[in-house]
Amino acid sequence: MVLEDLQKRLIGARLYDTNLYNSKGQRIQRLFIRYGINNHNYKTSAWFEVVNDRLTVFVKVESRNGYKSQGFKSDLAKRYKNDIEKQFFEIINNCEMKRRKIPLHERLKDDIPPIYDDKSLLHQAQALNFLCSMKVSALFADPGVGKSKPVINLCESRFEVGQIKKAIVFCPVSIIENWNEQLELWWTCKGLEWKIVGTESMSSSPNAIFEAYDYIDSETQVIIDESHMVKDPFAKRSKRILYCASKTSFKVIMTGTPTEHLKDLFMQYAMLSDLITRCNSYFRFEEQFLIMGGTAGDEVIGYKNLDYLIGLLEPYTLQLKLEECLNIPAKIFTELECDLNSRQRELYEWQKESLIRIIAKDEAIPLNTIFGYLSRMQQIACGFYKNSYTGEIEDLGTEKLKMLYQTGYEEGQSIFFCKYLYEVDILTNFLGIGNCALFTGRNRKTRNAEKELFQTQEKKYFVGTMGSGGVGLNGLQCCHRLIFFSNSFKRIERKQCIARVERLGQENKMDIWDMFTTAGIDTKIRKNVEKKEDLANEIRELLHDRTRLRQFVEEL
Repeated sequence: MVLEDLQKRLIGARLYDTNLYNSKGQRIQRLFIRYGINNHNYKTSAWFEVVNDRLTVFVKVESRNGYKSQGFKSDLAKRYKNDIEKQFFEIINNCEMKRRKIPLHERLKDDIPPIYDDKSLLHQAQALNFLCSMKVSALFADPGVGKSKPVINLCESRFEVGQIKKAIVFCPVSIIENWNEQLELWWTCKGLEWKIVGTESMSSSPNAIFEAYDYIDSETQVIIDESHMVKDPFAKRSKRILYCASKTSFKVIMTGTPTEHLKDLFMQYAMLSDLITRCNSYFRFEEQFLIMGGTAGDEVIGYKNLDYLIGLLEPYTLQLKLEECLNIPAKIFTELECDLNSRQRELYEWQKESLIRIIAKDEAIPLNTIFGYLSRMQQIACGFYKNSYTGEIEDLGTEKLKMLYQTGYEEGQSIFFCKYLYEVDILTNFLGIGNCALFTGRNRKTRNAEKELFQTQEKKYFVGTMGSGGVGLNGLQCCHRLIFFSNSFKRIERKQCIARVERLGQENKMDIWDMFTTAGIDTKIRKNVEKKEDLANEIRELLHDRTRLRQFVEEL
């Protein structure tokens, strides 16, 4: 409606010849105006278009017949754009005020026909229907339900009606290969162009950043996979991906773990539209929905207006629960426990006493100091000690290896997850390096090939770190035995590792084994696993109460 209103104003004023353009399928509306230079050397196109729910001016200056401009075109286009925005300011503002009277969820509705195939499961077809009904969507799907397929089908559906010409995926570097595999499986519309960018690259790679900036326009679908990785509103990667998302109307965020805290939702939904939460900044979001406290007033201690927030997010959000979508076999959890050897116990108690002495001092304790000591205590329990000054590693040995036979690992293929790289070395030496498919940050270039050797049963054991193997790793549902040689302070990492086997295609009951020691740090981790809580968050809370923090450490 806004472009039709604007067209009437221009015709009535008799200022310009106008032309209202609709691309095939009547999906994209552009109001062209006659503006700028048009001669045998240059052609100017100027138009209005609603992008990212805003009436936006676009100007393109092109050379005719290969005429060289040497930067003149882009400078001229910027000048024309500024001139138009200045002259049309009042008209644009009036049109926008009229349009904003329509509720946001109505403005962001879409109605494109979904393109299915006979390989879509019921929940994937339902997800595609939802995605096609909105220009922006949040797809919060448990790992393993197959969320990539409906998003790929969405892009093909948008392409067929003329909304988009290309798509860009922002995802962790570790799962770029997975996206390539998914596209090879499900992408059938060859006229649609795809680009995949590592989320981490938007923090550190100037080439990736500027290529993404140049690639995205109003006819691009933006997909942000594992969107919880852009939850920090002050991080460089978040700001840069937000800028990319602002250049188009068509956006999807995807993750199996949308939030550990309510505050994590702000930036993810801002990627879709900064109007959804009705908060134009994180500080406004904090004021509206978070209760702040703690020593410095910067700690989230509660929430408010939750029903109101859920109501704002609901029209754009679809959740897919694994147990509701798929008939996955049961999981059987078993715990094994062993003692520390004498050298482990000696070093463990020394680290523990050192931390207690630091807490006893009347000085501020940095959070990374606490985690440093606790990590070293866990490393000792895992069988090694890394000197924080020299970097040298002492092999302490571990009784865990003597318990491994109880897991039945020798009877068939098994998956091992560890927290530390040194544990990977311990395991591969024990299991035989030739029997192990390795998946860590140390072998990024070869780890997908290693995974394929495990999938084809050419290697009996898959050994990976929780950090590398927990996110976006597909194809391990061929195995039903998973052994945690150690666990993480973060519950979400464990959940994501289990999701590697608990997913579409799993046909057997899953045996999940947890190996612990009698060390207090392992006992704490075990209790948090049982309560489905996060040990890292518990430690952060204790940092503001020395008495409770000291008691916590004494119990380790």
